[in-house]
Amino acid sequence: MKEIIVVLAISTKKPKGWVKVATLRDSWGDLGMHFDKVKFSAVFTAPGLYDVEVINNAAFGQNAQYEVTQARKIGTFEELIEMTKGK
Repeated sequence: MKEIIVVLAISTKKPKGWVKVATLRDSWGDLGMHFDKVKFSAVFTAPGLYDVEVINNAAFGQNAQYEVTQARKIGTFEELIEMTKGK
C-alpha cells in the first residue's frame, strides 16, 4: 500500500523504530507504523509529510501492524513553512 502520510511523532527507543501518523485521506486517532531504524533513520528525521509504502504484518483477525518498506521525505513541517514564506 502506497500512501502520503503526516508523521506526528518518531520513536527510536526500541529495536524497531515507530512513527505515529495520520493519512491525508483517512485520519485515525491511533495509527502507527514500525520501520527498520538502520534503513530509515536518515529519512524519518522530524515530523512532516512523507511518501511511504507499507505492508500489514498482522495475522488474520488481528489489528493492523503496519511496517514501512519504502519511504521518502516530502518535507518536515519546518521546511514546508519556510517554503511558504517567500510567496
